[in-house]
Amino acid sequence: MKLKLAASITLAVSLFVVCVPMWAHHGNSAYDEINVITVKGMVTEFVWSNPHFQIFMDVKDDKGGVVSWSIETQSPGILRRNGWTKASIIPGDQIAVTLAPAKNGAPVGYSGNKLGKILFSDGHVLKTDQR
Repeated sequence: MKLKLAASITLAVSLFVVCVPMWAHHGNSAYDEINVITVKGMVTEFVWSNPHFQIFMDVKDDKGGVVSWSIETQSPGILRRNGWTKASIIPGDQIAVTLAPAKNGAPVGYSGNKLGKILFSDGHVLKTDQR
C-alpha cells in the first residue's frame, strides 16, 4: 500500500514538474491591442532570433525629440512563412510599424497577429500576421 502511495505521489509530482511550464508562455496583456498606433522612424537594429524578432528604431516625438522604440514581432517560423529573411530589415531603413503600444506608455510595442505590418519608404509592406 505504501509503495502504491509513493508511486502515485512520484507520478503526480513528475507530471506537475513537466506540465506546469506549458502554461508559462507570456501573453500580450502588457499591450493595448484595442488602440493600435503606427510609429514612423529609422531602424537602428533588427534582431533575428527566437522566440520573437525585435526591431529597434528611433522615432521623432511631437516635440522633435528622438525616442528609441523596441518592437516585438512574431517568431522566426511565422515571419519566414510571410517572406521575411535576415535582410528584410536593416539599420537605416525608414519604416512605419503598425503595433499595439505598451499599456504603461513605455516606447515598446507588439507588431504581430492580424494588426501587424511594416511599411517601407519605397511602399513595400511586410506582414507580421500568422498564415
